[in-house]
Amino acid sequence: MRFLLLLTLALVVAFVYSEEEQKLSWKDEDGLEIKIIRPIKAEKCKIKSQDGDVLDQWYKLSDKDGKEIGSNFNKKAYTFTLGKGQVIPGMERAMTGMCIGEKRKVVIPGSLGFGAKGRDRDNIGEDQTLYYTVQLVDLFRAVPGEKWTTEEGIVIEQTHTIDAEKCKKSKAGDTIHQQYTLHLEDGTFVDSSFSRNAPFIFKLNNNEVIKGMDIAMTGMCEGERRQVVIPSDYGYGDNGREPQIPGKARLYFDITLEKLIQRDEL
Repeated sequence: MRFLLLLTLALVVAFVYSEEEQKLSWKDEDGLEIKIIRPIKAEKCKIKSQDGDVLDQWYKLSDKDGKEIGSNFNKKAYTFTLGKGQVIPGMERAMTGMCIGEKRKVVIPGSLGFGAKGRDRDNIGEDQTLYYTVQLVDLFRAVPGEKWTTEEGIVIEQTHTIDAEKCKKSKAGDTIHQQYTLHLEDGTFVDSSFSRNAPFIFKLNNNEVIKGMDIAMTGMCEGERRQVVIPSDYGYGDNGREPQIPGKARLYFDITLEKLIQRDEL
């Protein structure tokens, strides 16, 4: 009788453990595997990552034998916006629904990674499976604002606003530290400062960037984020910029005024 009772208890414990394990790890039909190795208790998880959030991430990338390819753990976090195509598709999904501080092990098949091209600089081959450990260090969720079109035809939408009393506003001659992602009208990715993990720095209205960008970033608050559509006349014109930007192309930017040094501060 005692043996049967112990066996029943063992089965119950095993079932509960199995149910808990199922919540902490899963594998999707296309081969993406995720295992939460540092969960965050529900009462401490105030917010979970979703599309549009800006994430600060620590990561370690290894090969199938566990040899490290690259890591930034306990260094400067890698920053990207979830759902904007700034990281590989498998990483987009792996970082969705995470709590701040949560850590996961992720196996990303080649089709959701760097694909047939691989990535030469890290010796990642064609359709290579990627083994990551990732941690969500922090996240930022935007407060949307207004949308308008300038007299030049530049469309500006505030994707994150700053309270007026806290706004440090840009003007001609100020030094801009800008983060950006650029796409074409059909969604083709062109360039991003996030891929270099460093801001693009220029002086406003000093002919250092295309005219449309000077216009789009004038009167912008430090910390503000905008989506901007710049017509070709205020971008790269009829000739474009080979090989990525064709002639007469409208430019679709996501921009952040990360840091502003006003002219009178220099």
